[in-house]
Amino acid sequence: MPMIHAVTGGTGLPENVMSISSSLYPHVDAICVREKQLSETALSLKIKKMIEQGIPPEKLIIHSFPAIAVQYNLQGVHFTEFDDRMKLFKHTYPYLQAGKSVHSLETAIKAELDGADYLYFGHIFKTPSKEGVPGRGLDLLRQLTDSVSIPVIAIGGIHFDNIQTVLEAGAAGAAMISAFFKNEE
Repeated sequence: MPMIHAVTGGTGLPENVMSISSSLYPHVDAICVREKQLSETALSLKIKKMIEQGIPPEKLIIHSFPAIAVQYNLQGVHFTEFDDRMKLFKHTYPYLQAGKSVHSLETAIKAELDGADYLYFGHIFKTPSKEGVPGRGLDLLRQLTDSVSIPVIAIGGIHFDNIQTVLEAGAAGAAMISAFFKNEE
C-alpha cells in the first residue's frame, strides 16, 4: 500500500482546512502541516486545535518546528533540504519520525546518513506552486529511489490520476497538496 501524505498549502490553516483534515486523517498516513508563515506559537495553537478536533497526534507531521512535535508527541517533523537540525533531532528523539525534503541524489544520500526516516523528493511534475520551474521527472526519481534504502515520497504535481507513475518509478508513496486542499484554502 503506498504511503499517502496530505500536505497543507501554507494558508494559515483556516477552519475549512482544519475541517477537511479532520475528515481526511483516517484515509492518509499523515497530514504534514506546512505553514511556514505562522509563528511557532500560532502554529502550536493550531496543532492543539487539530488534536482537540479529533485528529490523532500520530497522524500529524509538523514542518520545521521540532519543539511542537515533541510538545504534542506528533508522528514527527519534516525538515527542509538544508536544515541541519535533523541529525540532532533524530539523535535526541529517536522515537519520532524525521523526514527531509531533497532535490538531488547527493542531498538524499546525506539525509539518509543523517538519520532521515523518509524523504520528500520533487517536484516531480509541473505544479502551480513552482511556476515556471520544470519538474525533476520520473527518471531522476528512479535514480534516487535506487540510491537510498529509506522510503522516498514523491511530491509536486501529483494527483490521483498520475500517482501510479511515481509508484512505478520506485516511490514509496506521494505527498499531495492540491489533491486534498486545492479549492479549500
